[in-house]
Amino acid sequence: MIILKGKTHYTIVDAAERLGVSAKTIRDYIHRGIIPEPPEIKYGVRILKHFPIEYIDLAKVHLDNYRNTRNEKRR
Repeated sequence: MIILKGKTHYTIVDAAERLGVSAKTIRDYIHRGIIPEPPEIKYGVRILKHFPIEYIDLAKVHLDNYRNTRNEKRR
């Protein structure tokens, strides 16, 4: 979690905990297009991806749809 100008921004580790997967898995899901790219913020000279609650909720929906589709194909 990063607090910037009094506002809380969640990191990939926070998102991983809420989604029940590892940070590496989240990076893989983003790379594979299973979940969308997260928004970015400027943190000093760096540009960081952050994971607001709304994004995490949306990612969960995408992830659930992916898992359900994958399970249907196995049947």
